[in-house]
Amino acid sequence: MNNINIAILGCGRIAQRHAEHINNTEGLALVAVCDNVLEKVQKLGKEYNASIHTDITDLLEDEKIDVVSICSPNGLHASHSIESLKAGKHVLCEKPMAISVYDCGEMIKAAENANKRLFVIKQNRFNPPVNAIKKAIDNGRLGKINS
Repeated sequence: MNNINIAILGCGRIAQRHAEHINNTEGLALVAVCDNVLEKVQKLGKEYNASIHTDITDLLEDEKIDVVSICSPNGLHASHSIESLKAGKHVLCEKPMAISVYDCGEMIKAAENANKRLFVIKQNRFNPPVNAIKKAIDNGRLGKINS
């Protein structure tokens, strides 16, 4: 099976979790990281042996990238997703999808026009507080849960 080559756009806190999951999943390869803060992109790129970029245009010209994982600040999710889709990349976007319903619609249109997939993350399975509550419920520590 060929690897699915993934780039991370935005090297803040959540990018580290994306990188770990990509790195630990068979069939996925983190090949590039991008951020306008040089120190952040250098650190993440070095840790995962990924190429580093400080400009989205430069990143999106890389033909080996299949998927762009959008981990940038919330207000940039729409523009970064749309640029990535227009460049022919599939997109995995962190929550929130965008900060307006209009922008969400534009992202969906861009995916349809490019014939690419747009995935939005909304899960909490690996969130430590959620795991602690689940464990407490399973162990009966909270009594009978009605709702």
